[in-house]
Amino acid sequence: MPYLVGPPSHVNLRDTLKDALARYQDSLPVVEEHGKQADSSPEEPVQPSPAAPLPVQALPRPAVGEAGTISAETPQLTAAQRRQQVSRANRYARYQQILALARAGLSQRAIARQLHLSRGCVHRYVVAQSFPERALPGKRGSQLDPYLPYLRQRWEQGCHNGRLLAHEIEVQGFRGSASLVRQLIGGWRANLPAPEPGARGPKRRTAPPAPRRISARQASWWFVTPPEQLTDAQRMLLERVCQTNATLEELYQLGQQFALMVKQRRARRLDPWLRRVSQSASTDLQGFASGIKRDYAAVKMALSVPWSQGQVEGQITRLKLLKRQMYGRARFELLRSRVLRRA
Repeated sequence: MPYLVGPPSHVNLRDTLKDALARYQDSLPVVEEHGKQADSSPEEPVQPSPAAPLPVQALPRPAVGEAGTISAETPQLTAAQRRQQVSRANRYARYQQILALARAGLSQRAIARQLHLSRGCVHRYVVAQSFPERALPGKRGSQLDPYLPYLRQRWEQGCHNGRLLAHEIEVQGFRGSASLVRQLIGGWRANLPAPEPGARGPKRRTAPPAPRRISARQASWWFVTPPEQLTDAQRMLLERVCQTNATLEELYQLGQQFALMVKQRRARRLDPWLRRVSQSASTDLQGFASGIKRDYAAVKMALSVPWSQGQVEGQITRLKLLKRQMYGRARFELLRSRVLRRA
C-alpha cells in the first residue's frame, strides 16, 4: 500500500501536483534570463610581456651545420626534414668516432668490432677526405612533362578547372590520372593573389530564443516545500505561479497543508483535508484523495504513530538486490547466509 508511510505519500502528492500543473503549462510565468553582469567585460587575450620567455613550442629547432654545429637561425622545417637532420647528426658523430679510433692506431677490423659496424662502413669513413654526404635522389620524370607548356598556357588564359584540363590533355594522348593534374594546379592555385573581399549584405538576424517557462516538475517541488526553505527568487516565482490562476493557488494551499500534516503527524486534519479536496476543481488531486480513502485505515495509522514500514521496505529492497546478484551463480544456502549475516 503506497500510502502507509509519510515520505512516499509526500512523493505521490508531488507527482499528482506535477500532472495537475502540466495542464496549465502555458499559463505558468516565463523565467527571465539574466545576462552577463554589466561590469564584466569579455576576456581579452593575454599578451605576453617582452621579458617573458617564449613557450617551448615557439622556439626554433636547432639544425646541424656542416661540421656538426648547431645553427640558431633555421627556417621552419617539416617533420621529414627534421628526421633527416637528426639522422645526419648521428652519422656525423659516428664519423668523428671512427676517425678518432683510427688516429689512435686501431685497425679497421677492430673499429668495426668495437662499434658493431660493418667493415665496409668503417673503410668508407676512414678513406673519405671529408664527411661523406648521402646522395640526393634524382628527380624522376612525370607523365605531365610533355603537357606542361599547354597546361601553363591554358592556366594563364584563365582555365583553372582541373577536371577540364585533364580532359583536354587526355584528348592529346595523356594516359595518367586526373589527380596528377589536380595536384599540379594545386601548387599554381596557391600562388594566385587573394580575391578582394566583396561587399557583404545585411547581417541576417536569427530568431530570438523561445521564452522558457517554469516547468511543471519544478513548480511541483515548490508546492510541497516549506516556504522558509526556498530562496527569495523561488518565492517570487512561486507567487507569480499562484497569481496566474485561482486553481493553482488552491493546489498550492492543499499541497502545503498535506505536507505539513504528514511532517507533524496531525491525523485529525486528514478528514477536513479530504473534504476540501473533494470540493476542489482539480481532478488529479481528487484521484489522489480517492487512493487515500481506499487505504484510509493505514494512512490514519501512519499519521498517528511514530513507526513506519521504512525498515520493511528497505529489507525487501536489499533482498531483491542480493537475489539479482546471485541469480544463476549460487544456491539458496548462500543466499540465506548473506541475508542473515549482514555485513
